[in-house]
Amino acid sequence: MPTSDESWQPLLQAFGQLRDAWPSKEWTWDHRFKCVTSSLGMEASTDLRRLLDAVVPASWTGEAFRTAPPEVQSLRERCGDVRPGQLLLTGPATAGLMPFGLWWPWGDGAKVSVRLGIAGCDRPSELYPLLRARFGIA
Repeated sequence: MPTSDESWQPLLQAFGQLRDAWPSKEWTWDHRFKCVTSSLGMEASTDLRRLLDAVVPASWTGEAFRTAPPEVQSLRERCGDVRPGQLLLTGPATAGLMPFGLWWPWGDGAKVSVRLGIAGCDRPSELYPLLRARFGIA
């Protein structure tokens, strides 16, 4: 589905509100998954999940993928297998664009990495710079 600049504005706005409330201002760009990422201590996990629920409220794990819609299945394939303790988070699609998050606790249990992106865009060279700018990434 073709996307227009207007179609991604509500998602960028929602991500901007999440960024403003996020306890860390340090975000980086994940080139592999084409999304922004932040790592924080697990002691903040309850607050982080509450903030994430505003944008990506649905969580998917191993068993849940069996009943997931095709766009979630596709995203799972793009992001790789979801290991125990990890989550693929999704939000409602807007004009064919779906916000997603990856919740990946570190092996030592001390931190969690959170990745946020937008799936389904046919013009990523236009959207990705806007997403990076929204999170203060040059």
